Amino acid sequence: MRAGCWLSWKRTAQPTRKRAEMDHERNTINAAVVAAILTILGGLIGVPTAIAGQNQGEQNGTKQQTQTDATLIQQIRSAAPASIVRQATVISPQGKVLKKGAGEWVCRLAGPNSKAPACLDAQFRAYLKARSQGKTPHLKRVGVAYMLHGMTTAGMRMPPHIMLVVPNRAAFKGYPTEPQGGMPWVMKAGTPYAHLILPVGGM
Repeated sequence: MRAGCWLSWKRTAQPTRKRAEMDHERNTINAAVVAAILTILGGLIGVPTAIAGQNQGEQNGTKQQTQTDATLIQQIRSAAPASIVRQATVISPQGKVLKKGAGEWVCRLAGPNSKAPACLDAQFRAYLKARSQGKTPHLKRVGVAYMLHGMTTAGMRMPPHIMLVVPNRAAFKGYPTEPQGGMPWVMKAGTPYAHLILPVGGM
């Protein structure tokens, strides 16, 4: 191959490869969104209760000192569909393991005041650890967190939602960066902590 032809091929191949990588990232996000929705649809028996009482999770947090472990476990596990929490480890606000699980999922109280039930996979926990340390998250795959009670953060009431984090944040390009009528949107866009919010209970 002549040098001129090689350089021409190299210039065209690089953007093509980059587009392919971006398409792969976006397809990965879409697949994760679909999987999360299907998981919720598969557990619809418990979801309406969680959504209807989305404020209750935070309100109950103020009474956690008087709760029995069984009651607290039930409250925390209501953050996600049954198929997720069935094998999840449940942790108290003090870090005590209330129920040992067999899978990667961990359910606990989260949010600014640690009053909102949440269930997080290993990658989402790695994201939160890096964020708490002021470091850039380095993820191996898509991370997922369920918060079917929603939460209040920065003065904004967020409805029940799922959160996604990805290895390549550029894949979030094109999504809104503010809530828009219940559509997926990116929180903390333009930062190392950008993550996709997928509302499941309306805005």
